[in-house]
Amino acid sequence: MKKLISINLVVLALLFGCNPDSNITSPENSATQSKLKLIQLPTPTGLSVETLYTESQYINGYNGGNFTEQFGFQSSTGYVSINSQLVFPAGSFYGGKTITQTFNTETASLEFGPAMQFNVPVKYTLTISGVDLTGINPETLDFVYVAQNGSITGVVYDAIYMDAATSTLKVTNAQLNHFSRYGFVN
Repeated sequence: MKKLISINLVVLALLFGCNPDSNITSPENSATQSKLKLIQLPTPTGLSVETLYTESQYINGYNGGNFTEQFGFQSSTGYVSINSQLVFPAGSFYGGKTITQTFNTETASLEFGPAMQFNVPVKYTLTISGVDLTGINPETLDFVYVAQNGSITGVVYDAIYMDAATSTLKVTNAQLNHFSRYGFVN
């Protein structure tokens, strides 16, 4: 009798738990987010054709640590400044790894490596100044994870900030559960 009840429970769980309308990996507001695009940065001036700038630092996952980087470039509209800070809590991952941050000078986005999941979320604060915020709606400004297929998923953070007077975007303490590409969208 116990065996029959167990089988019935498994069948019921499969029938009602896995319906085609449930998708636990999609963002709740995917209709709104599908219209959002990465915010563009002003084009760098000069002879360089480089659009990516990568820095790296060794972090011991058992002890945790900080990885702070500053990067900037001259554009036709002024100086663009990017300040990035990753805070790894103790125990965020096993062993030690060389962590990379790759800044994209075309969009307000960064890519982190190596690809990995965290035991404890990494906190990330990003400030970008010198951005043309014309047409940016503060109501739809968000900081997101950008998948390889271009789909975006919102990230939990403490605060997001936009200041048109100083041409600044800032996200504070975004919780990164894994490394990938992240950026500001509108």
